Amino acid sequence: MRHRFIRSFMGEIFKASKLEKIVLIIPFIVLIIDLEIFIFAWQKKEFYIFINASFVLFLSILEIIAVVKEINEHISSVRNREIIMESLRRMAKKMERPTVRKLMDEFIKKHREDYGVDEVYAAACEVMSEMRKKSQDTSE
Repeated sequence: MRHRFIRSFMGEIFKASKLEKIVLIIPFIVLIIDLEIFIFAWQKKEFYIFINASFVLFLSILEIIAVVKEINEHISSVRNREIIMESLRRMAKKMERPTVRKLMDEFIKKHREDYGVDEVYAAACEVMSEMRKKSQDTSE
């Protein structure tokens, strides 16, 4: 229970792509530099620089929050897609001659409220493509 948020957050960061990690590092670099400017303005009692540094510091924090939220959404959509595809694979193995339409109808019948049609369609197309490749590889 302790530190569950931090563990799940770090797990998502480690699962993120390299580009997402770089996009997350850049706002932290800007935040550190702006924090130094903020502290300098505070110590020298430079009011104008202090106000501007405060504004940029606030924007840096908002940017970090936005990037973390975007990474979280991306990771959760990837997880959902993996769950959908695994379920579709199992359904396709049970069917005699599966098609995208049959897979979608069967899946939506079972999970009507959980997933959108667009998600299911894209995953069903990918599963059928995988099955065709496997059947072509075994026939050669």
